[in-house]
Amino acid sequence: MSLRRSLFTLTATAGLAISAALTAPAAAAVPTSQAAPKSATAYQDCPVGWFCVWEDAGGWGRMARFQLGSDDLRDFNLNDQISSVWNRTGKTFCTWLNINRDGATWPVGNWQGNTSQYNRNDNISSLWVGAC
Repeated sequence: MSLRRSLFTLTATAGLAISAALTAPAAAAVPTSQAAPKSATAYQDCPVGWFCVWEDAGGWGRMARFQLGSDDLRDFNLNDQISSVWNRTGKTFCTWLNINRDGATWPVGNWQGNTSQYNRNDNISSLWVGAC
């Protein structure tokens, strides 16, 4: 094989390897610090001091976060669509089945998980910091 053909083959092979590395999905990493988390789960997108909610189980899908709450989750296009939460506020958050803090309640303390465990999958309409 000629030197020119060998260099072309080597260059093409290296180019394919670099291209594959750039287009391959990034491997999941353990957070290296609280300031800049990199994670395999969307739960890690919830900063300390916030009450976070997700549309899908496991902390996936559309997300919203609160420090005080919302009387009407329609404002966030999440009314009756919350499937997982993480309370990182250090305070209890109360959730309600209806808008304007009405109906049956579910208090959420320092907890992360799927709302279905408490019969609250896709039926939370308002939430506010404080006991129920």
